[in-house]
Amino acid sequence: MNFKSMIPLAVLLLSGCGGSSNNIASTEDDNSGTTPAELFAMHRSGQTFLRWPESDPNARYHVYRHSFPIDSANLSDATRLTERWGSLSADSSVNHHGSKNVPANFVVDELGSPLSNSTGFFVYTIQDGEEGPSYYAVTTVENSVERTDMLTDGYSLAAPVSESVATPQPVLVASQNNGKGRVYIQYMDYLNWNPTFNGYAYDFGVTLPFNYTPAQSYPLQLNLHAFGQSYDYLAETPFGWETIQLTPTDPGEDQNSIHSWWYGYSADHNYQTGGDTPFSGTIRNFTEQRVLAAVRSILNDPTIATDSDLVHIVGNSMGASGAVSLALRYPGVFSGIYASEPMINYSTSPTFQNHFVQLWGNQSDNLPIVNSGPDSESIQRYGKNGPEATGVWDWMNHLQQIRRRNADDFAYLMIDHGKADTTIDWQTQGQPLIAALTDARAGFSANAFEGIGHSWLAFGAVVSSMFGLGFDDQAPWRYPLPLSYPAISNASGSSAISQGTIGDASYNTNIEWSTPENNFDRPIIDSSDRYEISLRSLDSAQTADITPRRTRMFKPSAGQQCTWLAVRIDDGQTAGGGSVAAQEDNRVTIPSVRIHTGSGTRLVVSC
Repeated sequence: MNFKSMIPLAVLLLSGCGGSSNNIASTEDDNSGTTPAELFAMHRSGQTFLRWPESDPNARYHVYRHSFPIDSANLSDATRLTERWGSLSADSSVNHHGSKNVPANFVVDELGSPLSNSTGFFVYTIQDGEEGPSYYAVTTVENSVERTDMLTDGYSLAAPVSESVATPQPVLVASQNNGKGRVYIQYMDYLNWNPTFNGYAYDFGVTLPFNYTPAQSYPLQLNLHAFGQSYDYLAETPFGWETIQLTPTDPGEDQNSIHSWWYGYSADHNYQTGGDTPFSGTIRNFTEQRVLAAVRSILNDPTIATDSDLVHIVGNSMGASGAVSLALRYPGVFSGIYASEPMINYSTSPTFQNHFVQLWGNQSDNLPIVNSGPDSESIQRYGKNGPEATGVWDWMNHLQQIRRRNADDFAYLMIDHGKADTTIDWQTQGQPLIAALTDARAGFSANAFEGIGHSWLAFGAVVSSMFGLGFDDQAPWRYPLPLSYPAISNASGSSAISQGTIGDASYNTNIEWSTPENNFDRPIIDSSDRYEISLRSLDSAQTADITPRRTRMFKPSAGQQCTWLAVRIDDGQTAGGGSVAAQEDNRVTIPSVRIHTGSGTRLVVSC
């Protein structure tokens, strides 16, 4: 793809309560979508929004910020906010990533009128230490010459804007079915973004369930779309799911971009002027940042009744790939994920190599990553200059990272793959995954299906009694984030780890444990010196290695001796016991625990 023909820089305006505004002579109401008479500025939610009348459809624009009124004499002292990526094009009010059912131009206020095509638009996110009054100005660039005479024609603020640092909030731009179907637009931090890839303004959809009532809290389901798709503007959460669904977009070729595969792209390369491939600089998690920002905005919205302990991800194909990445990196946000045919090792995928090179550069360069955002603290050490600095091609090799990061917590993984899949191929992606998860003692359930190609695999790996499905009379997605889970490995009732293409394979889908919503026995005990959990087999009795994961209190020190006892719940008979030492990652794996059917087995570990 030729990035030189990509969309111009995208901009938008976000919603928020209150705000300060300044212009020179205009009495235009802020809710209007018409072109202002001169430069208009408004601040809210940590961002300042600028609008101005475009002087010429072929002109471009630079935006300046200063602590004093800006004129031609002190323009060189002002900060040019558009310095790094160049002047803005004349269609900066156009939403190039919007769906066909939402306004084609950005909207200033909640469900307000869209801006006109002749309005220039720019949004600046206030950085730490920049609080206080500021002035703005806009200059035009015509035939590569910057004009400053515009500053005396209403393109410079005569009074300052009072600015503060805050978390930016998205704006509601479309609504249907009494608010059960919605579309928001979020604006990311231009100063710390690369807008040459696909802008810095993004839509996302939100749907409420058919029986929504604010009297109760609902699980939040993040639904990531597949390659070649985008989000849908729906009237309510589909399939009767009793969840609130959030559907972000990862713009593709139909929007003059390429999918980022839900991770990110170069922080330094100009995709519009510098060719398709970055050869230096860093790769930053831009897409993860904005997806997580959207999740946080809905969780924190007082008008939407969500439960922040019940956040799950669902995805197919590219969406499944993003689900796995987020599960491995943000276990403090997501409780569990379902992934149908995900990419696991991007470096060995034969189908999408040219695509990935455009995002991240050549494999031989293995450019360093930078993970940013408020939820990224635990993985920042893997970024450039961190103690465990990692190249992007290694970072996107989950087989390697699952083993390397086995001491890190992950969200619970539920994964299906078809053995005849050649799009995200079974041989390099699905087949080696089970061994990596087993080696890392990660919590997962999985299936592999003989003769199945690249298609949606319909939640086969989900043990619905614990995690729910939210349709077909199943409970909503419901595994709570604070609750520990067992990593089950080498279960005798599961298939062999090494699998060929013949026959179906299943892993840990026939074992469940007692939870508040699947309450067949006592609750999990997760204390500083004791861990207890009740497990049962859904088929015949079997043995499995059990590793307590995502524990809050139970974290024995390396080498510490622990005793364990397994007891049949129905008759209290001992089913096994012994002693085991905690490993270097402060976890204990109990080998060959006998898991019974019926009432099951109570496993007690004491350190």
